Amino acid sequence: MKKSKFKHGAWVLFAALAFSLFLPMYVNAQGGGADGFFKGFFDDYENRDGEDVEVYGGVTNDSFNAPIGSGLLIMLASGLGYAAVKRRGVRSRDCATMLVASALMLGMTQCKKEVNKKIPYNNKVNITLNLDDGAKTDVNPETGTVDFVDGDEIIVANNGVYVGTLVYEDDVFSGTIIGASSDDYLHFYHLGNKDVGLLVEGSSSACSVSISDQITTLPVISAGCSNELYSDDNSSYTARLHNKCALVMFDVDTDSEFAATCISGCKNQIDVDFSDDSFSFSEADGGKIHLSPGRGCRWAVLLPQEELGEGEAGSAVAGIYSGTRGAVPKITANEVYADGVSVVMNEAETVEGALNAFFTVNEQGKKVRFSKANLSYNTVTEEWRFLDYQYSVEERDSEGVGADYEYRTVMTLFGWSTSGFNHGAVCYMPYSTSTTKSSYCAYGNGALNLYDGDGTADWGYNKIANGGGAYKQWRVLTQPEWYYLITRAQDEEKFAEATINIPRKSITGFILLPDEWSEPYPECFTAGYGNNYTTNVYTLEQWQQMEENGALFLPNCGRRYKKVCTGPNLYLFLWTSSRSTNSDACAVFLSDTEINPLRIDYKSCGSAVRLVCE
Repeated sequence: MKKSKFKHGAWVLFAALAFSLFLPMYVNAQGGGADGFFKGFFDDYENRDGEDVEVYGGVTNDSFNAPIGSGLLIMLASGLGYAAVKRRGVRSRDCATMLVASALMLGMTQCKKEVNKKIPYNNKVNITLNLDDGAKTDVNPETGTVDFVDGDEIIVANNGVYVGTLVYEDDVFSGTIIGASSDDYLHFYHLGNKDVGLLVEGSSSACSVSISDQITTLPVISAGCSNELYSDDNSSYTARLHNKCALVMFDVDTDSEFAATCISGCKNQIDVDFSDDSFSFSEADGGKIHLSPGRGCRWAVLLPQEELGEGEAGSAVAGIYSGTRGAVPKITANEVYADGVSVVMNEAETVEGALNAFFTVNEQGKKVRFSKANLSYNTVTEEWRFLDYQYSVEERDSEGVGADYEYRTVMTLFGWSTSGFNHGAVCYMPYSTSTTKSSYCAYGNGALNLYDGDGTADWGYNKIANGGGAYKQWRVLTQPEWYYLITRAQDEEKFAEATINIPRKSITGFILLPDEWSEPYPECFTAGYGNNYTTNVYTLEQWQQMEENGALFLPNCGRRYKKVCTGPNLYLFLWTSSRSTNSDACAVFLSDTEINPLRIDYKSCGSAVRLVCE
């Protein structure tokens, strides 16, 4: 009978303790719900807009609860220890008692939730677009599928002001909030990872967002607030995000393979007021939305607006081509419009900022138009512009520009891949003067070219203020294209050195004539070089006639090494979009004594950039 009583007592104790230890695991276990689905794509698709989303906070997954079954194992060890106490002698009982006590302490600490520490908030939310039997993929502007990916951001507000930003990594949003108070909820804003300007914790009460650029990612906009008031003692919140936008499919027909499709007339500006948790939508810069390059189905995020009629001629452009945008239906938030809005761009037009002549750059007959001048960047206005004239030169010989161009506002000599987009390089800002060559690798990888990745390492991805003002309308020629262009021009006697005399200054450089060329006046051009830039000498008026007929002029603007510029009026370095090694990139070198379209130079050196559109 004693054995029987022992068995029942041990197992009853074991069962009771096991049950009690499982209780905190069930209380604290978090569900993985998702919310904010775009609806209406499939008739049998059930929108989950009413489902709460868990917002995790404070501690790691391991400290929230013990692995499933660990409590049972601990209780089993305790039960066995208890049996040993009952069946063994005194010395054995002492050891077994220690075993039981240790096991129980281990069980209690494994299941304890840390609530006494003030820890950054981890927020788990999901926005997904289901386009293929429930599959979830990364943001894809060609297929329209949407899901959070590492690096996505959520802005957090409380009591009408910004209090922090959460970043998505390994399936969890996490970050630190500062200055939140317990008399309000936490308000969450996912603004498509777009630039919202400088936000200051505890004081910024609003922000503005542009969704114009949708070439590489779809800027889904959503917002929601926590289900419970903020508390210093609470590190776990739930929230529901609601989409503020819709997905629209466009059917694009274009003759441009490289340039992004730009449509106009859509609302593309968002103003968020944290004080009343409100959104307002408007048009900026003509209501431009930039879609990914090429023809076929292209998805875009559009903001709520009334129906748009068919656009006029020029309401859609891509590089040198223009056309029309079809009618856009009335847009309602959280909807999917998959019928396909027609966009047709087949008419070649003169692009703002481009010369009015074509140059063939490969054996397949690809034709491009050159920009009217070299590219420049202004550190004060943060604006990209083409210089005013083909012969314009900014940096002077022996000029010291200082660290990161601190002594100069306008610059034209850039380290390789310094487009200003954070594409992965350590040095990506245009004014960088670092001498670490490997810091200028496109997309952070020395094996990649400017045209690899998503294209943002190429300066031509930028909106050029006097070059059409649209994203990804321009690009840098590759090394093979520059080589083909220059050697063909030499063979056809369309290449020469020249001097242009403008008031109070003479500019030396090189001329390339376009595919179709007619002389504006007799004996206006003589091919060749090596005569100290006296082969062709033009007055300003004579050069303007040459330019009107399509002549390209590449001025000797020199090169920057470290923080000093040398060589204006003596030689020219031009970047290509082709890499050479981790430290070097391919360039074009032109001087009175050497024509080398296969030059290699340090990526950290500053060279000129001449863009083309196609």
